[in-house]
Amino acid sequence: MSNNKIAIFDFDATIINDNSDTYINELLLEKHHAHREHQGREHDQLSEVDLRRHILPYSIEELYAVYNWPTRMNAAFDHMSYELNCQKDEILDKIKQIKIKESMKNLLRTLVARGYSLHIVSDANKLFIEIILKENEILDLFEGRIKSNEAFVDKKGILKIRPYYLDNKSDKLPYNCTYCCEDCGQPSLCKRDVVKKLLECLPSDRHVIYAGDGRNDFCPGLELEQNDYYFVRKGYNLDRYLENRENLAQIRANVKYWNDANDILSQLNLN
Repeated sequence: MSNNKIAIFDFDATIINDNSDTYINELLLEKHHAHREHQGREHDQLSEVDLRRHILPYSIEELYAVYNWPTRMNAAFDHMSYELNCQKDEILDKIKQIKIKESMKNLLRTLVARGYSLHIVSDANKLFIEIILKENEILDLFEGRIKSNEAFVDKKGILKIRPYYLDNKSDKLPYNCTYCCEDCGQPSLCKRDVVKKLLECLPSDRHVIYAGDGRNDFCPGLELEQNDYYFVRKGYNLDRYLENRENLAQIRANVKYWNDANDILSQLNLN
């Protein structure tokens, strides 16, 4: 494999079409229904729409804005365990149901065949990502090159997520990224910081591809150079953010737009 070719992907809504963390909302919904039936409240006035909208208490949902995504997910896992008797194996079995489209698998395999080193940089969690990749039979394409928050099971048998920065810098929050801090109070992972380190190892004749969909995929785009490719998923938050010309002007790379992985394949002329 060439050491000057690198393709970096976000995970949620990029490699998969779902959000791996919030995918468990369907499991939450099932548990809520069972809990209400057990309490004789199956005929409550709370509609299905309202139940989906308030699947987790607001006190949990607001933790992302105040702290970060792992803090929010840890509170969600506690709620699922203590309030709904939802076990970790049920959560992991649910995650295994997430499918990766064949077009995305084909893109990833084609890139590897053309000498690209594949990387994932995601603020989700490494455990869920690896489970999904393994179930879809493409984990080997990444060979451990996954940068994300670590997940583990605590002494009580409850899933927990450890912020990326704790394992990779110090016990103090290292990020002061203006863009990351716009979305949450204490970013657990700054993609720009990770991507910068990956690109520092490349020679001058590098070939770099970055693909993402979210607002937190903007700051890593700032590390790309004129000959690099920056693939922005149509209709998602990054696309909307780049509608502002001042934001778009900060990106030096070749900005391309995609909806399906085949769009990336064709624009790279790898068909």
